[in-house]
Amino acid sequence: MGAAAAAAKPKTDPKLSPQQKKKMHALFVRLNEAVDNGYASEALKKLAELEARFPSNLNVHMIAGRANAQLARHAEAIAAFKKAVDLSSNEPEIIFHYAVALHKGGEYEEALLQFERVLYLNPDHFNALRNKSALLTDLGRVEDGYRVWCDLAEKFKDDEIDDNKRMGIAIIGARFAPKFVDAQEAIDKIEKSILNTDDNPFRKAGYYQLGRLQHYLKNYDKAFDAYTACKQVEIEDENWDPEEHSERIDQLIDCWRTDVPIPFSRAKGVDGSRLIFIVGMMRSGTSLTEQMLAQVKEIVPGGEMNEVSRSLPREDKVTMRHAQRYPLMRELYTQGRINRMSKQAMAGYNQVHRHFTITDKQPFNYAYVPLIAHMFPGCKIIHCKRDPLDCCLSNFTQAFARLHLQTHNLYWLGRFFADYERSMLAWHEVPEVDMIDLQYEELVSDPENQSKRVMEFLGREWTDDILEFHKSKRTINTASRDQVRKPLYTSSVKKYTPYEHRLDELKRGIEEGRARPHGG
Repeated sequence: MGAAAAAAKPKTDPKLSPQQKKKMHALFVRLNEAVDNGYASEALKKLAELEARFPSNLNVHMIAGRANAQLARHAEAIAAFKKAVDLSSNEPEIIFHYAVALHKGGEYEEALLQFERVLYLNPDHFNALRNKSALLTDLGRVEDGYRVWCDLAEKFKDDEIDDNKRMGIAIIGARFAPKFVDAQEAIDKIEKSILNTDDNPFRKAGYYQLGRLQHYLKNYDKAFDAYTACKQVEIEDENWDPEEHSERIDQLIDCWRTDVPIPFSRAKGVDGSRLIFIVGMMRSGTSLTEQMLAQVKEIVPGGEMNEVSRSLPREDKVTMRHAQRYPLMRELYTQGRINRMSKQAMAGYNQVHRHFTITDKQPFNYAYVPLIAHMFPGCKIIHCKRDPLDCCLSNFTQAFARLHLQTHNLYWLGRFFADYERSMLAWHEVPEVDMIDLQYEELVSDPENQSKRVMEFLGREWTDDILEFHKSKRTINTASRDQVRKPLYTSSVKKYTPYEHRLDELKRGIEEGRARPHGG
């Protein structure tokens, strides 16, 4: 065997003694528990070590897939589950997890193929049928999705299944109301099982669908109660400290609004002029804005990317559980560090396209605006704004795939919004930040002039295609996916009105957050 062939020989896992296998099993149990308890980042550090030693260990890749999925690191989750599938290519449950990761990562067509593969191996795989129905609906193939749901309901009769399966069928069925399924009938089926369901994701999705359908029926108090119950499912033992978060925002603003010179990246191969960052609160119009820009020649949508947050130095630690990392330690951001960060992040953007302009619509990048300006000189930033009550209510009534703890309590949410607002006001005073505000209400009421204003800011030519964004074939995998497949509409403006009598705590949070002096 030649040297090249020997080098290409796959690495094999070291053999373990029975005692070592027992310790390994215990370690996998702890890592799974860490992921379940919200410590996915910590678990991934250990998993990286294990993968280097045990590249053929199925458990390593499965837990890594789960951890990355929890952190919404979709590409990494897909890669981890793909390795697991390669190790066990005919195991339906492993392929199923891979398909779910593809679905969440926006690779819809490949996800559909993998769900079909699961069903070929096991035609009665309940979750594969359920997810296939949902996926077809996400693809806009609603009638096909409805037929799969009917097949699911036929295979698993109501009187022959447990409450969890009954609930799973009811939740998917609710997605076809009111077009194919009667709204009240869908509500009745969910309510029949929801209190007895011990699967939290099903309960969460069930309450969300109840809220959506009660809103459709104009039963606003019932809708609000359902949304509140949806938010409570995940946070029985969780707490968010709004004052601690405000103090972190104080530190963030002080770190970057300074007279001390901050270096700009000089890294070779980093062209900031190729990047457009779309930032703001969640549910402020970032997906809509990106979808419109995606109709422009040589602008490629990157979706919600995490390249900036991943490049932050580990020394800038998170002090709050379930909170994002902020660049708080000014002394860390030296010339060398910023060069390395920008080069690392640019490598991620280049994976989207190596030459065209890339949009990154990660809303939480709003906290990194001045850092982004220094990492990518020449970049453009679009700040999406929306009426505070509409924006916050939309956050409260949305069942996000990932836990955003601040959205689960109206007072917390109000305080968080005020902190976001305060940081953006500060960034407008930073001279190196090249940013434009885009008000959602103005965009939907006057899309042509507002989009022309954005195109002028970007130095791009405006075309009619921008207003035809809803005809785009590209996939959206965020909570806004349904909205961006429709023409522009104004029904989400003042949507809070029928709920305003329930929003006192939200208003209190916003008012107290705005009145809070900088530094407490």
